[in-house]
Amino acid sequence: MLVINGTHLLNPDQGFIQSLNTHVRHPIGINEITLLNYMIERKGETLTKDEIMHEVWLKRGIVVESSSLLHCISNCRRALEDKAAMVIRTVRGIGYEFVARIEPFQELNAAEETQEEQVESAVEQIEELAIEPASQRTSMKQWALVAGVVLASAGLSYALVEKLHSPIQTASFEQQHYSQCTFSPKTEQANIHYQDVTVYKFDDLSLLVSADGRSLSFASESNGVHCEQ
Repeated sequence: MLVINGTHLLNPDQGFIQSLNTHVRHPIGINEITLLNYMIERKGETLTKDEIMHEVWLKRGIVVESSSLLHCISNCRRALEDKAAMVIRTVRGIGYEFVARIEPFQELNAAEETQEEQVESAVEQIEELAIEPASQRTSMKQWALVAGVVLASAGLSYALVEKLHSPIQTASFEQQHYSQCTFSPKTEQANIHYQDVTVYKFDDLSLLVSADGRSLSFASESNGVHCEQ
């Protein structure tokens, strides 16, 4: 399963596209599934109408007219609520291009476990740092706000509160807001994007928290995380 532009879930096995905001499911047929899979594999490429029609229909021995392609594209856009062509772009006189951002879908439990590991790792590493007093020391009220954001994102209220009875209470940090951050894994996995991000920097360690509750801890000098204002 894939997440398209962070708003819709594509499930080709069960044949539906689901809005992650409203949770409404739109059933799609074999033609739409084949078309989307083909375009996703060639993301960023301009595909001619003949190429798409050959992949979706002619390979199965079905001869169709261009109106069938238009109908199939329309069904995909309707299911993806793509009125602004932010997923499938029409290239006038040529064909179509898939331009959306694609991310692998994480099951809820797996995502919660990942967040829990990230928060616990961040707390443990921060506690190990011998952080010297800074000129701009955060107040306890500010730190409570940071902790609250992390707690809400990972559902770890009790565990993290217990961990906060430590030298971290006197730690100082810098706070920076970004419109987007991208994490590039060292493996061949796809990049992970975070929208509307706040980054808390504790000397050698940084903690990233996105508006949708996801979090990531990483070395402050890491080249694997890139953020944009």
